[in-house]
Amino acid sequence: MPKFAVLENESVVNIIIADSKKIAEEITGSTCVEYTIEPAEPRGTFVGGKFIQAQPHPSWIREGDSGWKAPVDYPEIDENNPKFYAWDETAINWIEIQE
Repeated sequence: MPKFAVLENESVVNIIIADSKKIAEEITGSTCVEYTIEPAEPRGTFVGGKFIQAQPHPSWIREGDSGWKAPVDYPEIDENNPKFYAWDETAINWIEIQE
């Protein structure tokens, strides 16, 4: 059964499963957009015909309709000594995850 993002302006406010777009819009009273591969999520947006996830962290910057970017680039990975990093919103930086 098709899944639809319920929109208010460009914001995804809910997700609904319905037999058709017409039924989804009748039930919600809002504009609905079907999604298949590209996931939609509440608090996300629908811009330029594309779903963009919700802002992952307050400091992250929107890059047009291509999503979000951390204000600090992800550290370069040394293939001989790989490390893993997580975003630390308090430090506004990537921190190494200790195994």
